[in-house]
Amino acid sequence: MSVISDYVLEISGRDGQYEVAVTSPAGEASTRVTLDADRINSQLGNLQAAVLASSAIPRAIAHGLERPARDVGEHLFDTVFGDLLHGLFLSSRQRADADDRALRLVLRVRAPELASLPWELLYCQKLGGYLSMREPVVRYVDMPEVVRPMRAEAPLRVLGMTALPGTLARLDVDSERAALEVALRPLGDRGLLQLDWVQGQTVEDLSRQLLRGCHILHFIGHGSYDPQRQEGMVALADADGRQHLLHASALAALISVAQPRPQLVMLNSCQSGMGNSHDLFSSTAAVLVRTVPAVVAMQFAVTDKAATRFSAAFYEALAAGRSVDEAVRVGRVALIAGKDDSLEWATPVLYLRGGDAQLFDLTGPSRNVPPKPPDPPTAGTPDPPTAGTPDPPHRTDYGPSYWPSPHLGPHGMTPRVLNTGQWVHSLAFHRDGRKLASGSRKWVRVWDVQTGNRIWEQPAAAWLTPVFAVEFSHDGRRLATGGADTARVWSAANGEPLLTVRHDHMVFGVAFSPDGHRLATASADRTVRLWDAASGDPLLRIRHDSVVSDVVFSPDGQFLATTSADRSVRVWSAGGDLLLRLRHPHATKAVAFAGDGLRLATCDDEGAARVWDVRGGHQLLLVRHGGALKDIAFSPDGRWIATASTSDRSAAVWDATQGERVVRIQHGHHVFGVAFSPDNRWLASGSEDKTIKLTPLPSPSAY
Repeated sequence: MSVISDYVLEISGRDGQYEVAVTSPAGEASTRVTLDADRINSQLGNLQAAVLASSAIPRAIAHGLERPARDVGEHLFDTVFGDLLHGLFLSSRQRADADDRALRLVLRVRAPELASLPWELLYCQKLGGYLSMREPVVRYVDMPEVVRPMRAEAPLRVLGMTALPGTLARLDVDSERAALEVALRPLGDRGLLQLDWVQGQTVEDLSRQLLRGCHILHFIGHGSYDPQRQEGMVALADADGRQHLLHASALAALISVAQPRPQLVMLNSCQSGMGNSHDLFSSTAAVLVRTVPAVVAMQFAVTDKAATRFSAAFYEALAAGRSVDEAVRVGRVALIAGKDDSLEWATPVLYLRGGDAQLFDLTGPSRNVPPKPPDPPTAGTPDPPTAGTPDPPHRTDYGPSYWPSPHLGPHGMTPRVLNTGQWVHSLAFHRDGRKLASGSRKWVRVWDVQTGNRIWEQPAAAWLTPVFAVEFSHDGRRLATGGADTARVWSAANGEPLLTVRHDHMVFGVAFSPDGHRLATASADRTVRLWDAASGDPLLRIRHDSVVSDVVFSPDGQFLATTSADRSVRVWSAGGDLLLRLRHPHATKAVAFAGDGLRLATCDDEGAARVWDVRGGHQLLLVRHGGALKDIAFSPDGRWIATASTSDRSAAVWDATQGERVVRIQHGHHVFGVAFSPDNRWLASGSEDKTIKLTPLPSPSAY
């Protein structure tokens, strides 16, 4: 726990005349100031527009947009601090540095008309610029209750909720939810954080989940303000999907039923930090802080990318033992590092009702939690080796001796197990059958299937983002990967980077056309894009209604098939004309063409895998793996389909005509990817247990 020194700034008064009192490591002082709050509040609309615009426009223009923000920050600092308090702040910073302490700026704003001002923009060039980039800035709320640190056994339990009533403006909550899951997976991988989601959008859905308790509540959706009741609100949905506005006081009452009760609420909704000029406790965040020790809210609208980047950095810092106020500052720094001319770092605000922001005292499991042991194998299936076998110390090359000694099972050898040391998110066989590509967090790797040696590896994405998709070109010379907001093409022989193309969000799917001239990419930005695979020139853009999770070319290259969180599978002409739309009852995750091009396999979030007749659009087969499915593949000869489940931690091979299960492969954790070898002899499955399993398949005579 870091040692804190507080520079406490208390402001009281009314009608433009205020008394400012300071208690600090360098002493105490007070002064009287004149401040026109109405004039500053009248500028907030333009300031919000500038903050949002700065996140998306070119650097030169964004630099110009900073001027209004800096002007507001300088005006607040010069007016409130003046020469006396300025000198006291500088002395306090120097003393804190000398004592190896962190200095924290604590705002105790007792004048309601000042509560809505953007204090996070306080700016002084002599002190290094914006104060909140160096010191945590806390909006402190006086409450009579004592707040004690919460002892929580790792992992931190985060309960997420997304709400998008059909009557409100569209938000990209699917993209943000997916991005948040990706951003927090590294913490889950280390046993530091567990993220669960409310299944539904109603008050009843939230109440049901809160009864199970959580440490943190993370809300993604719309916020608003009720001028009649002078209280903030969040927008949930009723049973019919229409808007149900829940006032902050009702939300606080709902949160109070949780056991354990959340210590922190993250409100990723616009206007969640907005109140009125008459009541200090009018904003949603200020109301909730009566019930919850700390609330992080947004004083301006926020883009999806900024919200996700901030949340990822915030939780990373929290899990590393940082206090909540310092974690907010870390989140601000992450936004600056992501786009250093963006102003969105000023959007988050922290409300705290206790002096100690170290709300979590994590104890318990190691930070390197081993994967959960696999379930007992199902009768009649190969007996897999134990998943999650630790790497040999300092070993960087897995030679033939790494593979377990083979022994015979029902269909020949039991699976070969390759411990990769990282979650495996995607897999693809080379056409020669001797090389296998895998995508994991940050890395793309190519393996020698016979020996288990790593042929090459390359860092392929941002440090928080896995490689979600890998595919070799049909001639075997190139490898395409997707992750972060980019798709990349590499030399299949040595990993030399050849091409990079960009989306506006994470890339979940990549596919080469059979002739190798085009590259298709699927993204959380709701688009499928076609590129010249040699030059990277854009050729076509196709829009979905939500996150696009996969894309594949037909074997003749004449068609594209896509899957989306909008619960549809769509078939397009190579020119982008919609030819067929297939409906799933749930979000679809992956798609694969059979080798004859006449059948299409798809899977969804509820564990259903389907085979379709492409010509007529009717369903030929339905199998239920159980639980959410992440990937699906057709065997090259068209006899089988394979499915990967993130619920029962298994991969399965099914008869593509009758639907009978042929093989089940048990892993120790979620299975993310499956791929058949070109000769139909092996199935590769990749898992969160950090293994790739190569499972032998029945020969045609045995089958």
